[in-house]
Amino acid sequence: MSKSKRIFIVGHSGAGKGVFAQAIAKKLGWKYVDADFSLAPSIGRPLKEILGEQGEKAFHKTQTDILSNLANQDNIVVTTDDSIVCDSNNRDLLSAEFTVYLQVSPKVQLERISHNRPLAKVNDYSAFLNTLRTERDAFYEQVARFSLSSDDGDIDGHVNSVVKAFES
Repeated sequence: MSKSKRIFIVGHSGAGKGVFAQAIAKKLGWKYVDADFSLAPSIGRPLKEILGEQGEKAFHKTQTDILSNLANQDNIVVTTDDSIVCDSNNRDLLSAEFTVYLQVSPKVQLERISHNRPLAKVNDYSAFLNTLRTERDAFYEQVARFSLSSDDGDIDGHVNSVVKAFES
């Protein structure tokens, strides 16, 4: 199997996937692709509730189509929607690529999200985010070849770590 020429970034909303992916793309001289829709954290409800059963299936099918297309492109760094790992087809595709799980603690996640976008009207937004963590953390770990925490904000150091791991 030939070496992958693309990097996918997965993780929770507020992890800093976009900033991180752009920095990796710049370091490698590659293109940055934003495939992050962040529906659930923006709206404050689970995808199934937002889209309905068929809508959620169609949403994941669209994600799979986008991932499949991107997996055929070279020299790209891709951010993904935080729900991407909820679908087994997407997990299979991500597992075949160099995928980085950008972790973030609940405290830092809530701080970042509240600064970057208005929080959805949810009784307990922290509890909502913890529910998403329970649903998704194991899936992120399953697809990732490399994981690191973004809590310290050391973008340059983390970029160097990812590039080194990718090139080895």
